[in-house]
Amino acid sequence: MAESSLTKLLHERATRQPDATAYTYVDYEADPNGFAESLTWAQVHHRAQIVAEELKVCGSSGDRVAIVAPQGLEYIVAFMGAMQAGFVAVPLSVPQFGVHDERVSSALRDCAPAVILTTSAVVDTVVPYACADGGKPAPVVI
Repeated sequence: MAESSLTKLLHERATRQPDATAYTYVDYEADPNGFAESLTWAQVHHRAQIVAEELKVCGSSGDRVAIVAPQGLEYIVAFMGAMQAGFVAVPLSVPQFGVHDERVSSALRDCAPAVILTTSAVVDTVVPYACADGGKPAPVVI
């Protein structure tokens, strides 16, 4: 499978500018003044490769992976990892805590992902949405 231009760009930047800042996320929920966290090109590339390797264990190129995670650097790494693995990334927001979020359920039913990528911070909120549907197996939650 041919690499997408974004995965090529990530590899090139990780090779040519490994220590340059690739992404900075400013979290205003953690700190009203903003808490900035950054990743270099090499860090994004390395972490995305790890995600891609995990995805390949759970599915095949062309499978869908739902990314159900809070905004942040982990979301970017998950998206890049999905592309590196040849999966189709389906970005979704985290379900509302404590209530059934029909928009997330509907999106997961429609895309029928092989895998759901999430974070440890919200995994307990996401796991109930990983259900078998219409004879298809439940997605693996990573």
